[in-house]
Amino acid sequence: MRIVLIAAQSLDGFITKHAQPGTAFTSPEDKAYFRAALATFDVCIFGAETYRVSRDFIRTQLPGRHVRLVMTRDPARYAAEAIPGTLEFTDAAPAALVDQLRGHGCQRCGLLGGSHIHSLFLEAGLADEVWLTIEPVLFGGGTPLLARPTDIRLELQASEQLGAHTLLLKYRVLR
Repeated sequence: MRIVLIAAQSLDGFITKHAQPGTAFTSPEDKAYFRAALATFDVCIFGAETYRVSRDFIRTQLPGRHVRLVMTRDPARYAAEAIPGTLEFTDAAPAALVDQLRGHGCQRCGLLGGSHIHSLFLEAGLADEVWLTIEPVLFGGGTPLLARPTDIRLELQASEQLGAHTLLLKYRVLR
């Protein structure tokens, strides 16, 4: 199974603007690319904070027919929102979750954040690619792409200009 971390960030490395949650800062071109990319996955993984911030989008507007998995320390808290086979909540460790998904025949997984989830999967050696949209803004603060210091090497596979000023970079994670 291929696991692709997908994120948009400011030029200075933040996936949120200051203390504002979400990706309202992203360009229309990135939003269109993101929707098209999501349709290529059979499962998407989010952290609980990303789910709380984007609940309506994740529940009703997320393109594709894939399973949406929310990683949380307290799945019971979300029991009333779960839709078996469509929207599920889990406290499984990343490696166990990936094994479970492989067992269900999943081929492509979108890892959609936030920074804690990004770090967990990268540190466990489970992410295969990083697709990063760089927006032409500087925030000087916000939520960083990763929650903790790490040392992961990447190899650029492709770059694409999404709009006049927005750049998409696709990297392979080196092991």
